[in-house]
Amino acid sequence: MGPRLEVRVGVVGCGWFGSAHARVYRTIGDAKLVAVADKDEASARRLAETYHINYYTSVESMLSKESLDAVSVAVTPQHLFEVTRVALESGLSVLTEKPIVTSRSELSLLSSLVNRGGIFMPGFIELFNPAVIKLKEFLDAGLIGRISSISSRRAGRLAKKMLGWRIGVTLDLAIHEVYVHRFLMGSRPREVHAYKARLLNEGDGEDLAILISSYGNGVVTVIEANWLTTAGIRQMTVTGDSGSISLDYADQFLRVDREDGVLIPKLRREEPLYRELSHFIQSVKEGREPEFSFKFAEDVLSTIFDAKEERVIA
Repeated sequence: MGPRLEVRVGVVGCGWFGSAHARVYRTIGDAKLVAVADKDEASARRLAETYHINYYTSVESMLSKESLDAVSVAVTPQHLFEVTRVALESGLSVLTEKPIVTSRSELSLLSSLVNRGGIFMPGFIELFNPAVIKLKEFLDAGLIGRISSISSRRAGRLAKKMLGWRIGVTLDLAIHEVYVHRFLMGSRPREVHAYKARLLNEGDGEDLAILISSYGNGVVTVIEANWLTTAGIRQMTVTGDSGSISLDYADQFLRVDREDGVLIPKLRREEPLYRELSHFIQSVKEGREPEFSFKFAEDVLSTIFDAKEERVIA
C-alpha cells in the first residue's frame, strides 16, 4: 500500500492557536481540513463557517462521524492528555500542542499509548523556526568552537487565569527553551535545578521560573521564563570558546560575534507553524516517524519534571 493521496485532518480546540492550525492546514496541498471540535459551540461554529466544514462540541462526536487520518490537539493544557488519549485510541495520528501533558503520570500513560504504534508528534513549534535550524548548523560546524553555556529568556505578560489555564510559566513558556536546548545539545541534561515564584497571584502556578542545567560535556544552560515582563521577549545566546551567537525567535534573527568579526546571516523568513504542520502531514502520508518523536518529547518533559529544587524566592 503506497502513501495516502491526501491526509484528512481535524482540529480539536478552536481558540487562537487551534484556529491557526486550521488556517495552515488549508494551505498544505497534501492535507484536507475536514472538521473542527470545541466544547464551546460558538467557537467551533465560527471556525467551521470560515472554512465551510463540519463542527462538533466533543472530540468523541467528531471521531464517530468523520473519517479522519489525523488530528491536531490544541485545547487548554489541562485537557491535552485526555483529548490526545481519545484520538490515539481511535487509531489516528496525532500532533499535540505543548505542553502535551501536565504531570508525570500523564506522561507515563501517554508513553504506553504511543508505544502501541500510533504516529505521534509534539507541537514544539520553535524547532521549525529558520533561525533555530541555522543556529544548530552553525554549532555543529564549530563556528564558535566548544560550547560553554546557553542562556535563554522568554517572557510576556498574559493573564492565563482568564484563559482557564491551570499550569505555571514553566510548562507554558520555559518548555520552549527546554526543547530547543535538547535539540541543540543532542541529549538531556545531567541535572536540572528549578527556582520558581508566584508573584502576581493569578492562575494556579508560578509566574517566574529559572532553570539551571548542566550537561555531561560541561555545558551549563540557564532559562528564565516569566509572565511579569510587559514586553514579549524570545531570545537566546550561545557562548563558545571562540565566539557567541545571539538569536531572536520572533525576528528570526541571528548574530555571530567572533574575534575576526561579526556575521549576520540572511535568513529566509518562514512561518514555523507551516513548516511544522507540513512535516506532520508528510510523516502521516508516508507512515513514518516524525523527526521529533514522542521519545524526544519524553526527554523534554522528564527534564522539567525531574527538576530537583523548587526554592521559594518571594
